[in-house]
This record gives sequence, C-alpha cells and structure tokens, in this order.
Amino acid sequence: MKPDRVRLSLQTLFADDRRWAHHGRRLVFWYDPEGEFREEISSLHLDGVDVLTLGETPFALKRRLIVQDPDTPFLLYAPFPEPPAAENWLLDLQCTGVLFRADRAAMVFADLGYRDRSLEAVVRAYPRFFGSKKRVADLQALMLPPDVDERGLLTGMLAAAIGEKVADGSLILRRVLLGGLDEDRNPAWSELAKLGLTDAFWTLSAQVTLFRAEAPTLRRLFLALLVSHLTQQLGGTVPPALAGMVLPNTARAYALVSAWQRDVRDAPRLTDLTAEVEADLGIEAWAEGLDPEAYAQVDTFPVLDRVALRALVRALQSPGTNLGTVLAVARTRLTLQHAARYSAEYGAVIAAAGLFEQRRAFGGTFPTDAATLLERYISGLHVFDRLYRQYVTALDTASGDLLRDLTGAVEDVYVHWFLEGLGGAWTDAFDVGLPGRMGGTRGQWLFFTRHVLPLLQKNERDRVVVIISDALRYEVATELRERITTDLRGEPELGSLLSVLPSQTRWGMAALLPGQTLTWDAAGERVLRDGQPTRAEDRAAHLVRTGYPSAALKLDHLMSLSVDEGRTLFEGKRLIYLYHDAIDAVGDKPASERDVFAACEVALDELTRAVKRLANSLNTSTVIVTADHGFLYQRQAIEEADKLALTSKGAGVSADRRSVVGQDLPATEGTLRVPLETYQPMTAPVTALFPRGTLRYRIAGGGAQYVHGGASLQEMVVPVLTYRHKRAAAGQPQASRKVGVAVVARSRRVTNTLFSVPLVQTEAVAERVRSRTVTVRLVDGQGREVTDVRRLTFGSPSPHPSEREQVARLSVTLQSPDATATYFLLVTDEEDGLELLREPWTISIAFQNDFGDF
Repeated sequence: MKPDRVRLSLQTLFADDRRWAHHGRRLVFWYDPEGEFREEISSLHLDGVDVLTLGETPFALKRRLIVQDPDTPFLLYAPFPEPPAAENWLLDLQCTGVLFRADRAAMVFADLGYRDRSLEAVVRAYPRFFGSKKRVADLQALMLPPDVDERGLLTGMLAAAIGEKVADGSLILRRVLLGGLDEDRNPAWSELAKLGLTDAFWTLSAQVTLFRAEAPTLRRLFLALLVSHLTQQLGGTVPPALAGMVLPNTARAYALVSAWQRDVRDAPRLTDLTAEVEADLGIEAWAEGLDPEAYAQVDTFPVLDRVALRALVRALQSPGTNLGTVLAVARTRLTLQHAARYSAEYGAVIAAAGLFEQRRAFGGTFPTDAATLLERYISGLHVFDRLYRQYVTALDTASGDLLRDLTGAVEDVYVHWFLEGLGGAWTDAFDVGLPGRMGGTRGQWLFFTRHVLPLLQKNERDRVVVIISDALRYEVATELRERITTDLRGEPELGSLLSVLPSQTRWGMAALLPGQTLTWDAAGERVLRDGQPTRAEDRAAHLVRTGYPSAALKLDHLMSLSVDEGRTLFEGKRLIYLYHDAIDAVGDKPASERDVFAACEVALDELTRAVKRLANSLNTSTVIVTADHGFLYQRQAIEEADKLALTSKGAGVSADRRSVVGQDLPATEGTLRVPLETYQPMTAPVTALFPRGTLRYRIAGGGAQYVHGGASLQEMVVPVLTYRHKRAAAGQPQASRKVGVAVVARSRRVTNTLFSVPLVQTEAVAERVRSRTVTVRLVDGQGREVTDVRRLTFGSPSPHPSEREQVARLSVTLQSPDATATYFLLVTDEEDGLELLREPWTISIAFQNDFGDF
C-alpha cells in the first residue's frame, strides 16, 4: 500500500472519535510482521502525533509513555509480529489503544471506524463485498454505531448489498422477497449469492422471524410468514394442513407482514406475491367452509375478499339473512389491506343490503291516496331510487361476475316490486287537483312566484342565483344537500315541486321562468310562457321582463371564468339563471344512457363546486338548485310486454316513449289520460296520455331504459334546494364536524399478545356531524409503534351508543415489552393526521400467548 495512503489512514484514525472508547491520550499500535514499512516510518509525519519504533527497550519506552509524556498521542510502529499476550510488556497500554494494519482489509476496516478489532476478520472473510468501493461507501452510509458487533455488521452488509437504506432485519427480508420467490430470477438473491452472503441472510432470517429449515428457500420463508400472519389474525386457529408452517412466534411474522402491508410503495408487490401462493396453500377452499364473520378482519390473502363477497352475495339472497351482519362484515373488510381491489363490489353489497333492509322495513301496501303517496315518496320512499343508483354505480366499476346473481335479486326488488308497485299505485291514485290540494305551492309553474320573487322583494341588494340542472331528480338532490351541508356553513333546505306534464325539458324549462300561463304550440312543437317562446335563446328576455337586472347563461361557462371575470359578469345583477346539463345529456342518448348514474355523480360534483364558488367567491347570498324534470332508469332490459302500442298518431300529435300530446286524444288501455288544462295553467285545452306506471310506448330506436316525460313520481317530483349562505364569525366552528371517538375499555393494561380495544362513536352521524376514519395503535414513549395499526370508520347514524361501538384488534409486535414502561394508545384521524386520543397503557404479558383474548 502506498505511503501516502498509510499516512492518511493513520491521520484519520487518530482524529476519528468513533474509534475511541475514551477521551484520553490516543495510542495506535502498528505491527508490521514483514517489516514492509521499516524504511518509510522514519519519514512518516502525523500532525500532533509522535511516531516511535519499538525496539528492545520496552521498559524505557513504557516509562516515557506513562511518566514523561502521559498526554501525548503516539504511533508505536513494530517491525515484527504482535507478540503473545504473556510476552507483551506493553499489553496494558495496548488495551487502551487501537491496532492498525496496512494491508487492504486492515485499511478498509480502519476506514470503517469500528472499535471491535475482531470485525476485521469479517472484512477479510468477504473480499468480494469489500473489494467494491461503492458497497463500502453504501455500508458507511448506513451509519452503523462504532461499537457494532458481528451480527450488526453482517446485517449492514446485507442491507448495502441489496440497496436497502436501513440496516433493519425485517426490511432486508422484505427487500429480498420483493425480488420474487424464485432464487434463480431474484436479482437481490443473486447479488447475495455472488458476495457469499446467503448464509448470513438465513442466519438473519432466523434471528428476525425464528424461521429455520434444513434446506431453506425464499418460497418456504414467505409461506411461513403468511401462514403465521394468518394464524395470528385468527387467534391461533390455523387450517390443519398448514399447521407445520407456523413459526414458533407468530407475533414476529405478524409484525413484519403488517408493516409491509402498510408500506404504500411495497404493498402492491406483497399482494402480487401472496396471490402467487394462496392457491397452493388451499386458502380459498378452506375459507369457503367458514362463515365470513370468522375472517371478517383477516387481510393476509387477497382471495379472502373474493370468498367473502361470494358468501355475502349468497347471504343477501337468503330470506332469513341478518342484513346488519352483512353490512358489518362488508364495512369492516372495506378497511382492510386488499379491499381497494374490491371496493366497488363491497359498495354494491352495502347498497344492496340497504335496499333489502328498506324492503323489509316497508309494511303493507303502497298508499292509495295521491297526497299520502306523494308525501311518503318525498319523506322516505325515494331512498329506494338512491340505493339502486348506488348499487348500479358500484356494479359498473366492478370487475368479474361476483355480483351477477345479486344483480338479479336487486332488479327483482327495485324493478318488479318497487317501480312497478309504486308506479301502479301512483297512476291509480293520480289526481289532477293534487297541486291545489297541497296548498297551491307544489306546482312547478309557481316556482318563480313562490320561491324566487319573495327573495328579490326582501331588499334591493341581495342576489338570487337559480341553477336549473336538467333531470336532477329528487333522490340525487338529497345527496347534493348532504354534500353542501358538509362543505358549507349555510343551511340548505330541500323542498319539492310537482312538475308540469309532460315531464319534458321544454315543458319544465318553460314552467321555471317567470310567468302565469303555458301554451302548447303544436305546429312548432314548443311551449310558450305567457305567449312567449322559451327555448334556450329566449330565456334571458323572460328574466328581463321581471324588471330586475338579470342574466341567463350556462353553468359550465361561468365555471370556466376566473373569479374576477365572474364578479364582473355578475356586477349589478340581482337575478341569474344558470343552466346545467350533465345528467340528461348522457341519459337521453341511446349510446350513453347506460352511464346515466355515473353522470349523476358528475352532476353532484359540479353542482357542489358551483354552489361553493357562488357563495364563497361571487358574493351570492342565496342559491336555488332545481330541475326541469326527473327520470326513470332501470338497468334490466325493457321487455316487450312492458311496451304499449302507439295508437295516437298524425298531425298535431307529439309522442315519445312516456307521453303523447294532442287535441282531444281518447283514452287507451294501459294509459293515464290527463286534460292538461285541469292540472296546470294552460291557455287552451290540450290532452296528454301517459303509459301506466313505468310502461313505455313502443317507438323505433334505442334508448328505452332511461326515460322521462311521463307521470311517475320519479319523473314528476322536482327538487328545490335553497341554500342561504352564512359567513363565518370569529370563533365559530367549521361548517360541519366529524363524530367524536372514545375508548371504552375497562382496563388500560395489555395482558396478551393479541388484545382488543373497544371504541365508541360518541354521537350519531347527522346533517352537520359527519363520519370519521381513524387509525388505532400503541406506541412507546419515543413514538415508535409497538403494535400493528388498525383502521376503523365511524359513520353510524344510530341514536344508540351500543350500536356505534367497534373493536380494534391489535397485536403486540415488540419483543419482550417492558412491564414497567408506559406505552400510549393513539387514535388518529386518518384524513388530517390529527391526534384524537393519547392514553397511557401498560403491557404486562406474564406468559407469551400469541393468540390473545379472542
């Protein structure tokens, strides 16, 4: 080795505080058995260090070192081998110093700065590893402590070899397994084999997980980890065929796999690897024989979600099923590791269970009185439409055929029982005088007079903005109200109107404009308001005639403007109509009608953003959201038996799938005949025929599943959502808040490796109290996790606290917890990271029991 390199290494050794266990004088002993550096030593100069060559006068030298120069650092060079301890007169001083060698291994060891001289043997034993400057640099970057032992050094070498940035045994095992279970195709394993570190890997594996085998393989290690994780989650139960794979301490495997599951970067690969082996383990066949409640919180294998979903689908088709249990299992599994792949399927199961629950709760038959039936629909029956929409929306994003049988059951309840039953009852009960009997406020033609004009007349400054969303039916507006309540401080009030007939865009848009009368212009197939045309280009003129500064434009145009541009547009205006077309634009086209429920989601997002912008940025105190009409939609194909022949044709007759309009049309079988002038303020007699219930007219062309224009409740009940903005005052709470969460455990002491923490949602979800998702874990005084992490969502609307309780089942992952230490139970809001609860707990496990209090 070159003299300059020797000098630099020696100078570094003296200066490196990590190499010295004391703060006193520093002595370095350099034994050179071959005397290679005998000549160079005389010219060697080290800053602040005296260089001496050992000779035959050890006593004189010892006197100088102890008596004459007790504080001076020395390099003691010996051009001979290190003598045996019994013959080494300087051994006591040597024990306070550091040995130095000048061959490559010694120099590398010196550069590493470790105190334990025996580790130089490790450096010599792995020449291929230490022969790479990059690997040595990577090892140094790990910042192993100066007093590292052989186990720690080998762990660091394994980490550096595979590119792991932390010398942590669990992370090293994970990084190697990420490369695959076939050693021949695993790049990390190939690197370890090339460097002679495979035995060190298996030693580390045994230390971390207690995995040992005569012929260990990565696949056998991975299987043992998974089976042990499964066993821990099942509370000690294990499929008999897998019992031989369970590791002696399942908690260690559980901790390793759980941490891997929570790693956003590495979790997808874990899922893929697990999917590779789960069939060989027979997990699917084993789980098929269990009730899904038995593995409701088990997330080791992806296949368990498919098995659980099949079981839940079967359960939903059984008349005696406890729907509450189905909902609980589905909601629990939605929070687990692999649920993201099946979130649509679980969402569909939850919606279907809700639909069936509503069906069971519905007693008797549909009311025969029109007013009663209308009120029942507005107050509760519309929920069937909403749950069906949620089911189909989830169905459309699900993959595979897991929901095929359930879809048939859902269609049977919704289409054959609800739509047909409700539609038939409404047709039988329909009364042209109903708007008048309801106090005169329910007619859509009175919208401007009863809902807009009074707001304009209250003062001379406030602005009223009306958003007319084409085909926004009532049940969709109930969800819009919930979103606005959550996001804004004001009070959204949801009311309803009965639409004009037919429930078509041209009729509804006309009725929402200022005016008193409606006229059907058969020649132009258009509707007039107070004798004036009402097509899109005509509507601004109707607003101008009110005398209020006004504007009419498309909502998407407003949303495309900057805030300043929007304020300029609104300046001086008191009445603004904004037209929005997200739902009808999709549903009215045969090629896209299948996506109408997805369009409802788009509409909800766009309308929520619009109301927020109007209230927060465009100085609007009142926003009214309404619609021209609703709609009917079913995913199940319309059968020929559900179609009526169109008998009224010819000049002056306007027909579509849900209505026929003309003069003096005769009643026909299967239809409801309505003289429109008896129902709404017409200037001349007009007759309309509407197919009974949900029937359609047989008309050429596609697009029969999404319809409007008829006289069903879904088409006729039009929402009127009025939002009055409230600005925040100092010290006022936010627009809405999340539910509170409290721990209700009887004891704050952990006595088993597996333990349960009961928590309660302190209040019911309500209009301004929304759900909360939390994580639950136990940490030590430094904030390090000592258990796995559980995720729970609290969103119950129940008024009974017992129905709002949930249990977080945790597993202690810390080896040998300190019974005298204080640990802390943390409950943290997942969305914003807010720490909700921090409670002191103790861990006192007298006898190691991996399976806890299940």
